Amino acid sequence: MITIECDRCEKSLQVADALAGSKYECPHCGDMNLVPDKPQTRPKDKAEALGLPPDSGQEQRVMLVRPAMFRARPMRYCAMVLGFLAGLFSLGYGMTNDKPVLTWLGIAVAVICMGIFIIWKISTLSAALEITNKRTIERRGLLSKATSEVVHDNIRNIQIHQSFWERIFGVGQIGISSSGQDGIEISMKNLAKPDRIRETIDAYRPL
Repeated sequence: MITIECDRCEKSLQVADALAGSKYECPHCGDMNLVPDKPQTRPKDKAEALGLPPDSGQEQRVMLVRPAMFRARPMRYCAMVLGFLAGLFSLGYGMTNDKPVLTWLGIAVAVICMGIFIIWKISTLSAALEITNKRTIERRGLLSKATSEVVHDNIRNIQIHQSFWERIFGVGQIGISSSGQDGIEISMKNLAKPDRIRETIDAYRPL
């Protein structure tokens, strides 16, 4: 049903959908009213059906993914955390019991573990895979910048490489190539949930 308001008596009228675009006589005052066409709803595209921003319209970010740390290198991550805690324990024990060797050893271990962790963290922050509703962009660098991008309409192939342990921890390497190039144009390692990333990109590809 279409709801309109009479132009003369301003009564609310319920009109059948079949009368859209025609004239309807008000049963209260006899005035002829033009029934507007029923608005046409635009069908959802693949991305909207998945709850993502629509393919049409202005470009907007859909996802920003950086290389994972714990998932990509769980043993290294745990070793650095345990080493840092061991260094703090040695530092505290040495200072409490007046043992300068343990004190300096604890400081050295804690500083080394913290330094490795900071450098690793900076390396993950300097790389990112940005997915918009129009293209996928590989970004590298903090002070200097380097980018490589592929328009979704031109993507020819998406490759995912995962070792056995990478599958266990849900990380992998993604490679993207376009129809205009022979090799891989975008390649990034240690990305969490690579299958979800591929599904997001596929939602904007003309498959």
